[in-house]
Amino acid sequence: MPENRYVPELGLVQVGWDGGAGAEALEVAAIDPLVVDPSPVLELVGDPAIETITHAAQGDLVILAHRFSVRARSLWDTQIAAAFLGYGDQIGYAPLVESVIGMRLEKGSQYTEWLRRPLTDQQLSYALGDVRYLGTIRERQHAALDADGRLQAVLEECDRLAETAASRPPPEEAYRRVKGWSSLRSRPLGALRQLAAWREREARRANRPPARVLNDRSLLELARAAPVSDDGLRAVRGVDGGLVRRHGDTLIRAIREGRDDPPERDQARKPLPPQGEVWAAALHGLVRARSLGASVAPRFVGPRSDIEAVVRWWIEGDRDTLPDLPLLTGWRGDLVGDAIVSWLRGEAALVVDTDSPGGIDLQPR
Repeated sequence: MPENRYVPELGLVQVGWDGGAGAEALEVAAIDPLVVDPSPVLELVGDPAIETITHAAQGDLVILAHRFSVRARSLWDTQIAAAFLGYGDQIGYAPLVESVIGMRLEKGSQYTEWLRRPLTDQQLSYALGDVRYLGTIRERQHAALDADGRLQAVLEECDRLAETAASRPPPEEAYRRVKGWSSLRSRPLGALRQLAAWREREARRANRPPARVLNDRSLLELARAAPVSDDGLRAVRGVDGGLVRRHGDTLIRAIREGRDDPPERDQARKPLPPQGEVWAAALHGLVRARSLGASVAPRFVGPRSDIEAVVRWWIEGDRDTLPDLPLLTGWRGDLVGDAIVSWLRGEAALVVDTDSPGGIDLQPR
């Protein structure tokens, strides 16, 4: 359960396995982690010889990594696979089951407090339904993706999900997750870096979400205002007296040290020139159109940062040598990378195509 915690608590473990009748008839069971140590079962998720099937597993994988030191291997996430089969970016488990299997799941227990005991038979039945059909869905997805040539792409994205969930960026990088951080100038940015690092450490120590320690807006205002006294801290909205009593000296020191040692501006974070912004906007449309045409959720193909990286290469790099950028290599290179380079080189033009799912496409000049 994630509410009010930095790392969620484990409320229930649902497992399914092939008992010999195949994926269409998984054996299922629930394990109460408040009574039984689930570690022997959870450690199987880290065994590369055993495929683990999940749906929208980000939160579950965080618990495995940070509470049980298990990094998932051989992961198959049915939500990711669905995103490569025309189901959109984040389809829920119940609609996916209904679409693939034709079974409508009951939703009455989806907001259960899973740490509360005892759990009712209805709640346990709902929980077991979360794993009962995963094997069947995986089998059908695997066959479709293999036929379409997208199987490797899905495996790569599932492994990326596992890696992201298991990683814990250093506190010194937490400022990049503060909404509005890029608007700050050098010295306030240094203050924000130190303040966000303090908040991250405090959140981990107290096992509370960072925003419950101090919200983003208050962090930004502290970084901008740079108060040097307790009264100055209290003048910032969201900074209450209790926080100042407990951490006032630490906050003032963090602001001072951060302003004296601001981070260097990452080249990749600098705004694009106006011409580059126009190119990035055009490429964003092209990437989205090609993604929709291939029935792949655009988020998995090219986020804005990847598109801007290509534009920066074209503006600042060696145009005769293709760089090792996500959009220009691997399956993304096949789907959109070649088209992007053709457009940048003036070999093709963007045209309206009312017959295509994305509405635009490239046409050779």
